Amino acid sequence: MEHGYTYKYPHPAVTADCVVFGFNGQDLKILLIERGNDPYKGCWAFPGGFMNIDETAEQCAKRELKEETGLDIANIEQFHTFTDVNRDPRERVITVAFFGFARLSAVKGNDDAASAQWFAINDIPRLAFDHDKILHMAMQTLRNKVIAKQLSNSIANFTETEQQKILDMIQEQKTERITPEYISSLDKDEIFVFGSNLSGHHGGGAARIALDKFGAIWGQGVGLQGQSYGIPTMQGGVDTIKPYVDEFIEFAKVHTEYKFLVTRIGCGIAGFTDQEIAPLFRNAQTLENVWLPKSFIKNM
Repeated sequence: MEHGYTYKYPHPAVTADCVVFGFNGQDLKILLIERGNDPYKGCWAFPGGFMNIDETAEQCAKRELKEETGLDIANIEQFHTFTDVNRDPRERVITVAFFGFARLSAVKGNDDAASAQWFAINDIPRLAFDHDKILHMAMQTLRNKVIAKQLSNSIANFTETEQQKILDMIQEQKTERITPEYISSLDKDEIFVFGSNLSGHHGGGAARIALDKFGAIWGQGVGLQGQSYGIPTMQGGVDTIKPYVDEFIEFAKVHTEYKFLVTRIGCGIAGFTDQEIAPLFRNAQTLENVWLPKSFIKNM
């Protein structure tokens, strides 16, 4: 007799994603796939996909990794389950995330992955879905395991010298979220953060881009406007900018459904330097949904 699956209440789908670290004796990198289908077609993400009815989450992660990149890993470890309600635009999706280690080798995009590629940890592109949060959590998990001396099983296939180098590199790594230098388009959950003036006259620089492309409102100088967020920078000295930056940081803390791409506010028409503005954003560095210009990060 064939059994069906019925349930009168809506219920979520389940996926598994795999954060794979590759090591060649010198460099530690992360494996990403370029999505071949919508949503986020053309964007980079971790290998993963929907779990079949007859497999475990771990089996799903290994299968998807093999199908999408050609890489086969014997040992992976579950580190977190991501359950934000709106994390996937298709439907209500929960993902179980795993991490694993492999020797750097050739990979190739297959199945619904247009391509596969190893990336340096500090050169990760913007990721699809909430995979930036998954990366941040993976790195934090690894650092905690290094401190607790609990990572030995995951890297057992490497020599003792290689293992020590991997541990040292994990402790040294910083996963920085860097705003792209040029932004011509946004995903629907991304917000363009620009320097404005209190009158909201968005006539030049990043403000003009926000007006023309990302929904900034003429006459509104502060706050969320379409897919943009204005921070006034032309009303006085740095001390007059700080309250608006603090207000933005508090806004970002509350609105975790958005990814905020901060431009070099105040460093164009307003005439300030990176050294003057960057320290205002120190408290934003720990926020998983805020990207900062590389020049700000260097001058924190």
